[in-house]
Amino acid sequence: MRERIAEVLDRLTPAERRVAEFVAADPGAVPEATVASVARAAGVSEPTVIRFCRALGLDGFSGLRLAVVRDQAAGPAPAPRRIEPGMPAGEAGIAALESGLATLSAARQALDRDLLARAALALLLATRVEIWGSGAAFAPACHLEAALAGLCRGVVARSDAARQREAAIGLEAEGVAVCFSPMGTERDLLVAARLAAAGGASVIAITRPASPVAMAASLILPCVLHSEAGPGDPAALLPFALAEAMAAAAAALAPPAAAARLRRIAEARTEG
Repeated sequence: MRERIAEVLDRLTPAERRVAEFVAADPGAVPEATVASVARAAGVSEPTVIRFCRALGLDGFSGLRLAVVRDQAAGPAPAPRRIEPGMPAGEAGIAALESGLATLSAARQALDRDLLARAALALLLATRVEIWGSGAAFAPACHLEAALAGLCRGVVARSDAARQREAAIGLEAEGVAVCFSPMGTERDLLVAARLAAAGGASVIAITRPASPVAMAASLILPCVLHSEAGPGDPAALLPFALAEAMAAAAAALAPPAAAARLRRIAEARTEG
């Protein structure tokens, strides 16, 4: 809750800030409080408390109480544990899950919400969406392709370098290229990303910050993987999680007709 408040603090009015300070000082008191009691404690009006809740993206004071309860139930993410030689098999699996939770929590803190929304809007407005990845990075590329079906136009995932370059040359200002690049140095993907950018397309890179592929992109979603990671690498979850985050953001921005298309697609998949 304190992190959510920090994200919107500079957009709050002075009165709303007093509510923010009260809540941040003792979030645990919120579930037992009322709008009136919070207003009295913060020295503001009851409508100010409601405006503060809505500034956090919540549905009034009940939404604030529910958010605090969920935070308390979730607790902090487990600290990551290394998978050591000789570790029992079951312990190694649990350690991988715990490390995955910690890694995803860190990625969530690093991800800029406005940037994510800009990426989602670019996907929705695009006349073509090219999704590129090779080797292990092709799996999350295919995952995003399936997630965007029914939301975006002309969505296709490609792993072949020659096909990526050909598609990049055909992309124009209305197109988007999404690059899954684990190291950010893959030569073929870098060439395709630069070709797409040169043609005016938006390039979204899921890669290492400050890497060559990142430098060729217009939007970057930070994703740091290891070059020779073995089984149990928690960072391997990140590309899939970021693909889901982009798809969820796109769905939130999509027009109402998109929901009907998504239902039809889901029905067609189950019928198959």
